[in-house]
Amino acid sequence: MFFTGLSGYLKPATRIRGWRDNKARSLTEAARLAHALAAADGLAIGKTMVRAGGHGDGDGWYAQSILDTVPVYGTRDSAPERIETKARLGLERTDDKLCAGVAPVWRNLRVKCADFGRYVDWLRSVW
Repeated sequence: MFFTGLSGYLKPATRIRGWRDNKARSLTEAARLAHALAAADGLAIGKTMVRAGGHGDGDGWYAQSILDTVPVYGTRDSAPERIETKARLGLERTDDKLCAGVAPVWRNLRVKCADFGRYVDWLRSVW
């Protein structure tokens, strides 16, 4: 009985405001949308962690948070693949790249709709 009541919270959201189709979005777009959703819902994380993270506009914190929380896909050579190793890579948010120094390692960073739904559910559960 207890787990039945929680099951609605454990599943990813089926519809996300602002994500009209089931296609993947760039990491920058997903961060912008997460920031807007957190502000619209009045989430505490949007008021505290963004300021503490040192990112002026907040979208940078959400981009890094998405990258650290849910699967993100990118291209290294030709075909998109899931990014497994993120250690020692710096996020260049303006171009959706993960770089090692100045050389880009991963390009065209993308977030799938279902993964973004899980991220939004995580944002809502933090406080």
